[in-house]
Amino acid sequence: MAAGNDSDSYSCWDQLVRLDEETSTTQIFPVLMAVPCLLANIAVIVTVLCTETLRKQNFNMWVVSLAFADILFAITAIVINVLTIYNYKFENENYPNFWITYNNAVSYYTFIGMNLDRTISIKKPLQSYGQTDSSFFKKIFASWVLALLPALPYLWDTTMPWCEKHCSSCPYIPVDNKPLMWWHIIAGCLAPMMIIFTVWVVIFLELRKTTIAVKADSRRDKENRHVITVMGIMTLAFIICTFPLTISLISYAIWRPSTFMWLSLSYTACFIQSILNPIFYLGVCKPARQAFIALICCRSYSA
Repeated sequence: MAAGNDSDSYSCWDQLVRLDEETSTTQIFPVLMAVPCLLANIAVIVTVLCTETLRKQNFNMWVVSLAFADILFAITAIVINVLTIYNYKFENENYPNFWITYNNAVSYYTFIGMNLDRTISIKKPLQSYGQTDSSFFKKIFASWVLALLPALPYLWDTTMPWCEKHCSSCPYIPVDNKPLMWWHIIAGCLAPMMIIFTVWVVIFLELRKTTIAVKADSRRDKENRHVITVMGIMTLAFIICTFPLTISLISYAIWRPSTFMWLSLSYTACFIQSILNPIFYLGVCKPARQAFIALICCRSYSA
């Protein structure tokens, strides 16, 4: 629903003023959470990029891409919440909404790329092993570009500018723009989740098969299953932590909310997921854990 020039098109959100004042002190919480998020994801990036054996595995480079996305998410949270603490108001809320949506979508599409890449390595191992570095990094680049799909329409939203012009208080997201909300929900939440679910069905069916090639190379099969285990734990944590955001957006698209408390809590869950990613990766992935410990102790690591 696009906003028109008629001031009667929408009603204002003055009831949110009191809620914003009551919760202003909680703005410092995301800033504090951003510190361990930054440190943990930087540790992942340094560990992988400084370890040759880890750099050669596609899965680890997908994790690096995810770590960069989480770092951007943490920096964005710091900037926006610090500005909010000092009562800074953006001239156009479309830009922060675009950037926040894009940050969140990058994680979704990176997980899609990570899971699809692993599926290809299972179904077509020769094709996977034969791909060049340039073709692989094109896939990572594509996941960052595709993340623009749910975010770009926010730049052309007219409901938020209308609210900023006519009202003393406005919502955090353009809930009056129903087509935009549903596009965000479908392209940025539901469709990626369905793709990830479908990919895991394929992975599960492939793992049940026993082939002569697998029996002949039990070590490679063991390494592959270990990677799938780590990826599965990270993917499950991602789905659990981002599911509240999907539910919140769907509810706001259907009913006009009186509070955005659940949206704030949903983004907090996404923040927790950004901290869990490096913890699960360095904790569960044995080669990464050993390389991280070797890096801290200033020792050389060999797989």
